[in-house]
Amino acid sequence: MNTNYQAFKLGMKDGLPIALGVAAYGVVYGMLTQGVLTGWETIMSCMVVFAGVSQIMALEMWHQPLPVFAIILSTFIVNIRHILMGASIYPYAEKEKKWVSYVSLFFMVDEGWALTMGKMHRTAERIGYLAGTGFILYFLWLASALIGRQAGAFIPSPEKLGIDFALSAVFITMAVSGFRGRRDIPVIVVAVIVSCLFEHYVGGKWYILAGGIAGGLTAWITYGQD
Repeated sequence: MNTNYQAFKLGMKDGLPIALGVAAYGVVYGMLTQGVLTGWETIMSCMVVFAGVSQIMALEMWHQPLPVFAIILSTFIVNIRHILMGASIYPYAEKEKKWVSYVSLFFMVDEGWALTMGKMHRTAERIGYLAGTGFILYFLWLASALIGRQAGAFIPSPEKLGIDFALSAVFITMAVSGFRGRRDIPVIVVAVIVSCLFEHYVGGKWYILAGGIAGGLTAWITYGQD
């Protein structure tokens, strides 16, 4: 079995192709922060949060007065899947030093987690592999966002080029790729209807949170008996 350092390097190597794909919309994220976040806020959002979907969602909700509670709650709902992902890593993490496990879990994202679980099932790899896949994603996400931020300075109105549609495109892609069949249709329909009603009658960005909660509850009712 590899050492954690060897596993870390292997994770970086295996995660590089995925990280290059993630970097593509990292550039777009950086461009869209123009006029919304300062340069340092853009950097810190990538370094501390490191959750592309949450960052994009928060950017969409970022207006004055800042809806802090709605952003925090929405982010929690979007990332609640990490509880299950972390639980699946536990059998491997409990065998490692705590600091190694905690660092690895900080770098855990969907793509790296999927690679790691497949690798661990096949070869009983060390948890450093998870840190490696996440680190290369982390590095290229930050670097690409900074590149996009600088590029955005030369494009004062990216929405005129349709670049801001990337926010919608990311969520559409996630929805399509996550579709599991006819049983998901009620979840989608309820989420869309509630979102539209909140957008029309409540305003602001509360429709994002309302649609997420409504869809989540519908999924719980639909799949809860399985």
